[in-house]
Amino acid sequence: MTIRAGLESRLRDARFLLREAGHWPASLGVLVAGIVLLPFLPLGVGLYAVPRLLGTLNRLAAGAQGRAAAFTSAVIPFDRRRLSGRHSFGELAALVSAPETKRDAAWLGFHSAFALLAGVLALALPVGGVLYILVAPFWPLFPADAPLELTLNVRSWTDAVLTMLLGLVYVAAGWLLLPWMARRVGSATLAILSPRRYADLARRISELSAARASALAAHAAELRRIERELHDGAQNRLVGVVMMLGLAQRAAETDPAAAVPFLGRAQDAASEALAGLRAAVHDIYPPVLDELGLGGAASALTSRSSIPCSLNVTGLQRAPAAVESAAYFVLAEALTNAAKHSNASRIDVVLRTEAAAREEILVVQVDDDGDGGARVADARVGDARAGDDLVDGAGAAGFELGGSGTGLAGIARRAAAFGGKLILTSPPGGPTHLRVELPCAF
Repeated sequence: MTIRAGLESRLRDARFLLREAGHWPASLGVLVAGIVLLPFLPLGVGLYAVPRLLGTLNRLAAGAQGRAAAFTSAVIPFDRRRLSGRHSFGELAALVSAPETKRDAAWLGFHSAFALLAGVLALALPVGGVLYILVAPFWPLFPADAPLELTLNVRSWTDAVLTMLLGLVYVAAGWLLLPWMARRVGSATLAILSPRRYADLARRISELSAARASALAAHAAELRRIERELHDGAQNRLVGVVMMLGLAQRAAETDPAAAVPFLGRAQDAASEALAGLRAAVHDIYPPVLDELGLGGAASALTSRSSIPCSLNVTGLQRAPAAVESAAYFVLAEALTNAAKHSNASRIDVVLRTEAAAREEILVVQVDDDGDGGARVADARVGDARAGDDLVDGAGAAGFELGGSGTGLAGIARRAAAFGGKLILTSPPGGPTHLRVELPCAF
């Protein structure tokens, strides 16, 4: 390693430690608040302050985890919980005793005890050493009754040499200790905040169980919809065809000319039945996906929108057919509902593939400048991962509330069926930001 590379590495270590020291007052404040609040928890009064305290602790721990992962180039193979909304006393008690809270509290104690010390050493050792080396030779400039005071009172060249040697020791200690301290703080942060292997597996099993339940529910709803469409549409029209052909047959026995109108009506009913069957097949899997891929199918959707749309498919890669079909219907529902209700003048659509910790994710992002202000009927359907509340803000006014297979609830159910999630931000007055994430390795 060259000297320049070593200096750059030490500067990176020092920046990390100083950032952690900068967050130390917040950690200490939360720790003190928690200690003060602890005696009141058995009385029930303290539970009113628990949500805000846990939310603050969760954000601090998430920030520390992100900084440590960025410093160590580590990948976090799980999603942290998100705390928001109101909770009952039972839910708050469960949150206090949850494994995530225990890990966050353990990290809080570690950070409060060592972050400031590590930051001070990261700054004091190199700066103090350089200061001693540069300042000690100027001791003759100080009067005899007010000598230069460092670790030693420098009154002679002997004292100056000793001070400069001490400065070299400080510099050497900083050079050797900075990487060690930075690695220890970073790895300890990740180790404390990361769930144990069995906990991560249990959480993954819970996620997969929820995704399986959502997939089964979505499959059952889709079968009911197809049966209803076939029964009310194509089947009725085919019955009409049979009736018209029967009337035409009886009319042809006495007056062949009278059978012609019945044959024409039978042909029209058959054409309508064929159109209904094509629509039902299209709703199962759009043929345009096979012909043009998701990017081309999305281009066809946006070009038919009554609101001007821009489409960005940079970074979009092929995904399993079921995932692309879900993304196609998510986009179709989003554009349809936005056109009906949002009063937007422009819609921006982005489709891309992002790399996540465990798998690649197909992202469908729809932004409009409409009115905003609607809500999802059930925020929990927005994510198959238990405990997360991913609906930020009020929901998009361009989307219906609830409904089977339509609106935000339908979009969220499609995402949950694949273990994905819906993230929505739409304050009153807009704009609306809709992001749907569909794992490709479901």
